[in-house]
Amino acid sequence: MDSACVLMSTRGFMRHNKVLVEIAIACAALWYCPIALGQNATTDSLNGIWTVTFTIQGQTVSGQMSFQTHGEKLDGSVETKHTGRGKLNGGAWSHNKISGIYVFESHEAIAIAGEFKEGNLAGVFRTEGLDGKWEAVPTGPQP
Repeated sequence: MDSACVLMSTRGFMRHNKVLVEIAIACAALWYCPIALGQNATTDSLNGIWTVTFTIQGQTVSGQMSFQTHGEKLDGSVETKHTGRGKLNGGAWSHNKISGIYVFESHEAIAIAGEFKEGNLAGVFRTEGLDGKWEAVPTGPQP
């Protein structure tokens, strides 16, 4: 009877340890998976001034964007000759993707979505009922 209790106790202990090992393996996989798939850009890589080009209906306009990250929140501004200066509202930055709405005094709001790839930004925007594309490159070294 004593050996049966020891055997059952050992099986319970081994089963408990197996579960702990499986949990540890799952946690390690979740921790290292982003490293294996390619890490996200750091928030520092987005902060700073960017030269932006908006293209819509065959027309192109250039200007400057600036971004300041606060975790996954994103502040910023944009200025072009066409739109004037606008402030980024509801800006978000997560998994190398950005989104938000630029609000202007003299122009309809511009909703943007984009992605950070290979040191540049590119995406789509919507304003005045029309869709367009935009791309931005850093204006010199980012702080």
